Amino acid sequence: MKKFFKTTFACVLGTLIAGLILVLIFTATLVGITASSVTSQEKPYISKTNTVLKIDLSGTLQERYEEDVNLDPMTLLNQGGDSESIGLDQIRKALETAANDNNIVGIYLNAKGLSAMPASIEQVRNMLVDFKEKSGKWIYAYADNYAQGDYVLASVADTVVLNPIGSVDIHGLGGMQMFYPLAFKKLGVEMKIFRVGTYKSAVEPYMCEEMSPANREQTLAYLNTIWDTYTTGVTASRGFTAEHFNNIANSIISVAPTQEMLAMNLVDTLMYRPQFDEWLKTKVGVAEDDKINFATVSQLASTVVDESQSKNTIAVVYAVGDIMESGGGINSDDLVPELTKIRKDENIKAVVLRVNSPGGSAYASEQIWAELEAIKAAGKKFIVSMSDMAASGGYYISCGADRIFAENTTLTGSIGVFGTLPVAKELAQDKLGLRFDGAFTHNGGNPFSGEALYCGIKENEAMAIQRSIENTYDLFTRRCAEGRGMSQDDIKKIAEGRVWIGKTAAEIGLVDEIGSIDDAIAYAAQACELEDYKVANYPAVKSKFEKLMENFGNMTRANIASWVLGEDLEYFNALKEIENIKGVQARMDNITIK
Repeated sequence: MKKFFKTTFACVLGTLIAGLILVLIFTATLVGITASSVTSQEKPYISKTNTVLKIDLSGTLQERYEEDVNLDPMTLLNQGGDSESIGLDQIRKALETAANDNNIVGIYLNAKGLSAMPASIEQVRNMLVDFKEKSGKWIYAYADNYAQGDYVLASVADTVVLNPIGSVDIHGLGGMQMFYPLAFKKLGVEMKIFRVGTYKSAVEPYMCEEMSPANREQTLAYLNTIWDTYTTGVTASRGFTAEHFNNIANSIISVAPTQEMLAMNLVDTLMYRPQFDEWLKTKVGVAEDDKINFATVSQLASTVVDESQSKNTIAVVYAVGDIMESGGGINSDDLVPELTKIRKDENIKAVVLRVNSPGGSAYASEQIWAELEAIKAAGKKFIVSMSDMAASGGYYISCGADRIFAENTTLTGSIGVFGTLPVAKELAQDKLGLRFDGAFTHNGGNPFSGEALYCGIKENEAMAIQRSIENTYDLFTRRCAEGRGMSQDDIKKIAEGRVWIGKTAAEIGLVDEIGSIDDAIAYAAQACELEDYKVANYPAVKSKFEKLMENFGNMTRANIASWVLGEDLEYFNALKEIENIKGVQARMDNITIK
């Protein structure tokens, strides 16, 4: 008994101490956020003579910049609560400022391993090329080690510099998937799959032991197009042939001596960082003992202000993440009311929907589609700008647009639907010896109840689910046909859940034009015959304080889970992801292209 009270007291004391630490961290973070906000408001950035825009290619490239609030306790203690992020919208604004500001003499690309999807890389590269062509200013790049995506961007530079013992990693494109059926079989779990679409590969990890021929076909098709886009850009900048670049990709160049990389014309010169710093000073015209005036992307982006006094407005609505009925990402509970306000605002003449989504809930996608149709019915122009992906549900909410813009390497299409239902009858009854019984008023059954999970699914239930999937697919293809001015049969020929790359999607009619978000905004203005207008972004970006309050509870749960599960946390998260995929889904599989 004495040991029991001793242990109990220790647990209570430990909990109180942990709670006190979390409160102290929360308070310190809140104070830091308030102080940094006040500081940033008091000191607007003003460029100086011979300033260099320094772009750090590191971290994850976001679609839209949002201030990060790091809620990991150890990181908070070490860093004070902030971590830097970078957004495509920020880079666009910073390069616009750098091109027009006479104090900005050039750009320094500091390559440190940027994580970005191919379409984002394509967009940034195009921006850098435009910057050079319009401004006539230089770009220099340096890295200790060039990751492949970094190199695609750095190849734009007038001079590409590498650390003498560094590397350039050019290896082509590809990615691996994990398949679960054998593991499920050992556990006594069967995943019931319902889908329409031969190419709808999001469910393959739960039903196949390897990639299907259809999935391999579509994957290689879009990977080859992405690689061709990379090759075209790099070879144009570096002045060698596509054959030479592909030979490099096949040679495992990353482990070769840097002198070989120099000889292959991948880089222009080799320098250690201190040498590069001195070299850059000579290029800028700064004395050896002086410092270069560096401007960050966020500093230059903050100087861009829409000075138009016009009431005419083009609303840019960001739709980023998984599509859900509620929660994070694109949730219809929040987005639909936002779109309704836009529809009722007489000053807003057009909507540019910026989509970066693999899809998600078919129900939520339909709700968003309906409100976008109402916006068109109200006499406003509706334009879509696709970013990294606008697939499945992401295409669903895009298909009704007056005009659709995409990047060459945007992943889109994937017009198909599916549903999943795990059945653990063998695990529960045969392996664990559990028994289930009950009383019911009707025999219709509930395939989404615990009865189905532990006792199996009845034939009539399976037929009802499949019928629901087919009805949703029919509705999806009908929406696409209406939006694209095609017959439903023609849409079905290019649907079947197949993922299309932007360049090909434009050829088959799923996309109207290859272009950027700036092209989409310009088209919207032209379509509305607007000579003077302003651009407003929706939804409003949350402040650091709002994000901190929203995520504080999640921090506690996440850290407890991490502490209890350790290395098994990723498997737990995978199971939670399966659990959260409820209802009929218009979703593309998660893709990591390396």
